[in-house]
This record gives sequence, structure tokens and C-alpha cells, in this order.
Amino acid sequence: MSKQEIELLQRALNRQVKARKQAEKILESKSKELYDTLHYLREDNNRLNELLKEKTSELEGVFFNIPDPYLVINLEGQVVKMNQAAKVFLGFDIDKEDFYAAQLVHHEYLMETLQSFQVLQEVGILKNFKTKINLKSGISRFVQVNANLIYDASGTPIAAQGVLRDVTNEEEISTILEEQKQALEDSQKRLEAVISNLQFGVLLEDEYRNIALTNNVFCNMFGIQATPEQMVGANCENAAEESKTYFKDPEEFVARINNILKERKLVLADELKTVSGTTLQRDFIPIFNGTIYKGHLWVYTDVTIRKQYKDNLQAQKEKYSSIIANMNLGLVEVDNEDLVQLVNKSFCTLSGYTEKELYGKKLGELLHVSDPKIILEHQKKRLQGISDTYEVNVQVKGGQKKHWLISGAPRYNEKGQVIGSIGIHLDITDQYELSKQKEQLLRDLKSSNEGLQEYAHVVSHDLKSPLRSISALASWLEEDFTDKLGPEGLSQLALMQDKIASMDQLITGILRYSSIGSEKARFEICNTLELINHLKTTMYWPEQIDLSFKGVMPLIMADKIQLQQLFQNLLSNAIAHIDKSKGQIEIGYKDKGALHEFSIKDNGIGIPKAYQEKIFEIFETLDTGKGNSGIGLSIIKKIVQLHGGSIWVKSEYGAGATFYFTIRKDAS
Repeated sequence: MSKQEIELLQRALNRQVKARKQAEKILESKSKELYDTLHYLREDNNRLNELLKEKTSELEGVFFNIPDPYLVINLEGQVVKMNQAAKVFLGFDIDKEDFYAAQLVHHEYLMETLQSFQVLQEVGILKNFKTKINLKSGISRFVQVNANLIYDASGTPIAAQGVLRDVTNEEEISTILEEQKQALEDSQKRLEAVISNLQFGVLLEDEYRNIALTNNVFCNMFGIQATPEQMVGANCENAAEESKTYFKDPEEFVARINNILKERKLVLADELKTVSGTTLQRDFIPIFNGTIYKGHLWVYTDVTIRKQYKDNLQAQKEKYSSIIANMNLGLVEVDNEDLVQLVNKSFCTLSGYTEKELYGKKLGELLHVSDPKIILEHQKKRLQGISDTYEVNVQVKGGQKKHWLISGAPRYNEKGQVIGSIGIHLDITDQYELSKQKEQLLRDLKSSNEGLQEYAHVVSHDLKSPLRSISALASWLEEDFTDKLGPEGLSQLALMQDKIASMDQLITGILRYSSIGSEKARFEICNTLELINHLKTTMYWPEQIDLSFKGVMPLIMADKIQLQQLFQNLLSNAIAHIDKSKGQIEIGYKDKGALHEFSIKDNGIGIPKAYQEKIFEIFETLDTGKGNSGIGLSIIKKIVQLHGGSIWVKSEYGAGATFYFTIRKDAS
């Protein structure tokens, strides 16, 4: 290395040493400055910490002594601090038990409250949040929450603190006001809906005659092209002048409206005639708030049909008033005190009193009824709205006794209240006397029938007794003198016994005939098929005679004993007149609506047409031989008639006969 290079390196090294020493001096100076600064910073930090502790203590004292509940909760939601007001209000005490803020929240508000807590964690502050909580006592309260986060020295949130304010009363009042507001709005909507659908025109004006409400009917009634909504707010000061041409008396229409508005009094049923022929009824209803006038309501109703009906009713009333006044039925109207309000001429004739003598008088004091309780009883019915008809014995003016038929009905006013009664009186004295005579005749007839019935039984007994004696004597003669009498004598005795038997049968038939109808029939449901089959087993029925049926034998309502006698007599009659070696009897049935129709057909000797009506009369018979008294068919006819039916026969002599009879289904 050359000397020159060494010198250069030496100079460079010296410069480095010199620079290093200079840098060390600067570093030493800055280190001292830094130390001094750090010392001052430490002293300031200590002073700040002391001041912070002092202020924090003061702040905590403020929160813990405020009258509203104050809480501090950690980020998990556990309550870690609370003031005395919170303990009293919530009922919880963290010194005695741990609890979380979520325990307080009402279940309906839980999600909303959790969301607000999340907002608090994100933003750091929560203002005027309302929620519902449950106190430890179980009572629910509304609270308003104002809260903020608490941070550590590094700025990390470590808790949240908040103040609760009980706003339950405010919330309840707010809810009530909201409900009332909603109810008022709903009521207004309903009112508007009702008014818009009313069948009459409505116009509501305020105190300045500005339209507050109207409906389509009103607009159509006065030819207004605008809708009810468009009419709201319009002024009606000149409305009367503008619409007066619709009415027959336009100037009177305007004058009347002005007068009504001036007086501000309730007006009802003003009648207006329009040029088109319709009739309107107008009502005016002033509206006051206390003594302050707030407007009025006009109501216009088309009463054209009602007016026509009323006019027609008045015409009808006038028309029929003269008819009522002159009809033969006595008409009287009384009030609830029995004071006469109206009578017609016929009633004056019936009672013997003049209209002047009757008007305003108590009817019960002028006309003497045999039983006043009847009148009082029917007056009570009128007050109950009951109409009826009854009969009374009454003494009219002059002392004559009459028997009246009275048809009474209540009288009503427009409100439907009973204000009296109206009675139609008919003099039925003559009919009443005839009715009494008829009743007496019926009693006499009943007594006579009972006497005849008793007489028939006595006569039957008195007649049969000698017959039995004669029959016994004939039997004794036959037994004791058979050899001496000979064939001719015995034949005469046999003839005598036949005549005695016929006589006995005749007496029995007469007794049966007279007995039918003397006792009340006992109607019951009868099975005709069973009844006929039973008869066949109990009565005489020759083997060569067959019985058949045509149609279904019904169940009918009848007196069973009489029905049995009816079939027995007809069947016995058929058997007695069958002259064929092979006899046939057919019983038929047809439903004739209100009637049962039966038929009994045989293949016997038949009946000539000349006798087909006579055979039903008593003692009439075609066969005068043994066993035929001529009463059997008369008994049958009487039984059928008692059952509301009829009997007839169709026959050709030599070709059999068919007897028909009917019985009413409602014979009972």
C-alpha cells in the first residue's frame, strides 16, 4: 500500500472518530431530554389518575343517588351495580342474588330489547328506548331506557350503564288516547258510510255555513253534479237562491230557510212541494257545544209515496166512516179508563142511548152486564194486545135485557202503545133464545131417548118371557103327546116353534137397532183382516162356501164392536142367500181418499132392482122364511151412517149381489 493511500485512510478514520464523538454528545443530550420528558409525563399521568378517580367517585355518587333506577351490566347482561332506587323499583338486590337484565324483560318485548342492546354495543349509546319489564313482584311496567357503554383504559367496552324511568302511566294514557283516536276515526268512517248510504238527503254545515258532510241522495235530489267529497268545504250562503227553482213556491222556500237559520231551533217535518210533483220532508237540527253554536244538520226525505198513502188513507177513512156510522153492527171505542171515545148510530140503537149521552162516559156505568167480571177480564186482555170474541147478557137503557155478541180488539197509538179498545156489538138475543130452546129440546130428546131405550129393554123382556113359556109348553106337548098328536099335530108344533124363534129374533133385532147410537162409540184402530178371519171361525160358515179377498185389508179407525156386527150381518146375509152348490164370497177394499170403501160380493140369488133400496128399511126383507127378521140390513145402515159413510147394493136377480159401504177415515 502506498503512503498516499495510507494517509487517505488515516484521514477517513479520523473523520469517523470525530463524527462518532459528536454523535455521542448529541445522543447524550437527547437522552437527558427524553428522561426529563418521561419524568414529567409520569407525574402528569399520576395527577390525571388521581383526578379521574376523584371525578369517577363523584359521578358514581351522582348516579347512585339519583331518584331513577340506575344499573350497570357487564357485556354478558349480568347486573353488576344498581342504586337503591333500582332495588326498590325492581325488587331485586345484587347483594343478595345474581340476576341478568334479560330476566326483567317481558316476553313480548324480548327480541326488540335484545336488538336494542346490540345497537348499544355497536354505537355506544341508546336514547329514549321504551320496553316492558316484569318486576320481581310479578307486576309489569313500561320503562324508558337511556344507556351508554363503559370503556377501559385501552378503549375496549367492558360494561354498560343505564337509567330507567317508569313511563307506565304515560304509556297507558298514550294507549288510551290512541285507542280513542282510532275509535273516533272508526266512528267517523262508520258515520260517513251510514250517511252515504241513507235513503234521505243529508247536509251538515258548520257555523259559517261551510259544508262538512253530505251524501249522494242530497246531490241527486237537488241536481248537483259534484260528488259529496267535492262538496266538502263549499259555502252554502247562496244555496237557497240557487235551488229555489226546484220548488212550487220558491220565495217561500228561501224565506223559510232564512227564518230557520235565524232562530236556530229544532224544526221537524217541514213539507215542501217540488215542481216535479214530489213531496219532500225537511228537518233542521242545530248543533251546540254547550252554548256555542257549531253548525246545523239538514235532512231531506222524499215522502211522496208516504204522502200519497196518507192521502189515500184519509180518503178511505172518510169513505168508510159513513159506512161504519150506518152499519147494523154497533161500534164503540173506549180508552183504557173505559171512557167512550166514538160510537156509531147502530150502537146507539142497540144501547138506547144517544151519542151525547155516551161520549166521555164510562160504558160500564151506563150498561149493566150480568157478570161484570167478564168485562174486566177482557179489558185486561186488551192491555196485553189480545183480541177475542165473547157473549154477555146486558141490560140497556129502559131496562130491557139483551144478549150481545162482542168482538173486541186493542187500539194502538203511533208508538204501538195500547190506548184503549174497539168493540163490534151484535144483538143475538133472538138467536140466544132459540139456542136455549134448542138446548132444552135436546135435553128433552135425550131424556126421551133414554126413556125409549129403557122401554125397549122392558118391552123386549116382557115379550120374550111369554114366548119362552109358549116354546116350553110346545116342547112339553111334543114330548108327552107324540103318539096322540100324530104327524099333522107334530108338524103344527114345529111350525109354532119356528114362529116363536122368528118372533124372538125380531124382538132381539129391534132391541139392537134401538141400542145403536145410544152409547158413545169407542173408536180404536181395527185390523179388518184379523177381524174378518176371527168372525169366520166364530160364526156359522158352510164348508162349500169359499172366502177370498180383493185388495189389501186396511187398519181403520172405528168402533170395533159395531164394525164386527157390520161385517157379521153382511156375511150372514150373503151365506143365507147363496143357493149354489159351490158358494163364493169376495171381500174387496179401495182407498177413496177421505173414505174407506169395502165391498162384499156373493154368487147367491141376487136382489131385484125394485127392492135394492127398500131392503135397508126396517122390517123390509125379500125372504120371510126362518131366520130373517128384516132388521139386519137396517142395523148395518145405521152403523155405517154413525161412521160417516153410506151403503148401497148392486145386483141382478139370479146373478148374485155386491154390497158396498164406506167409512170416513176421520170418523172418530
